[in-house]
Amino acid sequence: MFQSVTESLAIGNLVSPEELKEISQKGYQTIIDLCTASEGNQLNAEEVKQLGFEYISVPIDRLNLTPQTLPSFMQALDTAKKPIYTRCASGLRAGVMTLLALANRQNWTEPQYLEKRQAFGLEHKPNCPLEAFAHEYFITAKV
Repeated sequence: MFQSVTESLAIGNLVSPEELKEISQKGYQTIIDLCTASEGNQLNAEEVKQLGFEYISVPIDRLNLTPQTLPSFMQALDTAKKPIYTRCASGLRAGVMTLLALANRQNWTEPQYLEKRQAFGLEHKPNCPLEAFAHEYFITAKV
């Protein structure tokens, strides 16, 4: 999956060298990988760099989300060369974190966030910790 979110942000779950080369040809300069080492889906940093990307690992364990999770991701977005492709195993973490970062910067309401999430086809399974994390973001003070 590859979905453009803004002019400088895209999300998905691509991993093969061929897929990454296509992203490079579209002008993307940085890959932010949200997979954790323990899940076994992280990209090989050296291989990604050999394809010409800056590689940033921001491991996000959907079962261990903390108040620092979103600020860490937003810091990576702020410091990375753009355009940025954010990926995880399914694309869901990449989508939720990217949309929450945009919600933070553009002062979206929760309904606006939910509308965007639905437009990108990002569906949560029942009792998904990411969904609860996003909901909690809108209840508490923003980052």
